[in-house]
Amino acid sequence: MGLRGYIARRALTMLGVLVVIAAINFFLFQVLPFVVLGINPERWYVPITNPRDVQASLKAQQQVIAAMGFDKPLPARFLTYLYSMFTFNFGYNVGVSLTGPVISTIARFAPFTILLLGSSTVASFLIGIYIGVISAARRGHVLDVASFTTLLFFYAMPSFWIGMILLVFFAYSLHVFPISADRALSGVTGLGFVQALLKSMTLPFISLTIISIGGVYLIMRNTTIDVLSEDYIMMERAKGLPERQILYKHALRNAILPIITLFAISMGFILSGAVITETIFSWPGLGYWSYMAIEELDFPFEQAIFFVISVMVVLANFIADILYGFLDPRVRTG
Repeated sequence: MGLRGYIARRALTMLGVLVVIAAINFFLFQVLPFVVLGINPERWYVPITNPRDVQASLKAQQQVIAAMGFDKPLPARFLTYLYSMFTFNFGYNVGVSLTGPVISTIARFAPFTILLLGSSTVASFLIGIYIGVISAARRGHVLDVASFTTLLFFYAMPSFWIGMILLVFFAYSLHVFPISADRALSGVTGLGFVQALLKSMTLPFISLTIISIGGVYLIMRNTTIDVLSEDYIMMERAKGLPERQILYKHALRNAILPIITLFAISMGFILSGAVITETIFSWPGLGYWSYMAIEELDFPFEQAIFFVISVMVVLANFIADILYGFLDPRVRTG
């Protein structure tokens, strides 16, 4: 099978998975509560009438009912639902804190989550890969034992514990960083906003990076140890190649393949946000607002977040599969 056939097969698989995910999402958020439990769907999906602008509210309600297919039989509603989901027409927020179209809410807070989760994910992978390779090359030495023990300790720690320790020490005691990112960013514009943003992001960035390095490190260390025991590595050493060249040019290329999948999945989950960490530091990302939406029973927002995260993860895995096909010809010919 050539590369084109491999990509086509993966694309068809991805489309099938997306349809299944959409069907599960429809069952969880629209069939289970309303058909099984008999709850009126308009109570959870149609925004409340605003007494200040009744006509606009009624118009929005009719748009939501038509867009979600609540005035149609269940099979027709499912087709309407599929069209709405894949065209990103998620309806309106029905909670107290969030108002307006759900897609506008996601577009408003997604940059904060992408900035925080994206930067911490990239940093944790770069650090984890580097330390993992060095640790595998010096297996059993002091550096290997120290890095293994330290990173495994932080990897096992709950994220809320690390976040609270950072808050108590650097925010409450030393007053170096703000306690609440949301407060620090409110009412600030221009260059002051950028400075406040970077300062508010420091503690959650450190917290997420610390707890994420361990997983990358363990996978990288173990795969590198396995690769270093292969026959072709012994042959390269017999040829007299420098150990650094063997490690980074030959061993790293094969050992990093599992990391690609892990990185793709991690990037796919970026929009899910770090619910606990964002809530602790009051970081105005999708994770924090997902928590608020759960408390306020904002079904449209939760349905949209579930679907968007699922699509992101499937796309990330598809990209990882394509990268695998480029890096390892055995994958696309197997």
